[in-house]
Amino acid sequence: MDILLVVLVVTGIVTCCVAMFVMVRADRAVAELRDSVRRTEERLAPLVEKADVAVDAINAELLRVDGIVSQFEAATDKVSSTARAAHDAVEAPMRIVAGAGEGIARLFSALGRRRG
Repeated sequence: MDILLVVLVVTGIVTCCVAMFVMVRADRAVAELRDSVRRTEERLAPLVEKADVAVDAINAELLRVDGIVSQFEAATDKVSSTARAAHDAVEAPMRIVAGAGEGIARLFSALGRRRG
């Protein structure tokens, strides 16, 4: 019975030593993890700030491009309306001339029928 008690005590001591070893290793792992997270935060903060500045710059450029596109659309509309007005200005006399030509052709046709 004394041997069983000795074996149990030795087993308990070994188990406690193993548990302490595991706890020390876990503490070191947690400390390394905390250190790693701290370093990542230190590196990440400037990157986030730079990304924020870059996004602001991109937004400013997009607003500028939007202004250019709006001006281009306005200019295109003006060119289109000017072209339409020019087309109408040229087409109106052409219709008059075509109508007059058609009227003259009918007149000559009517005169030709009367003679014949």
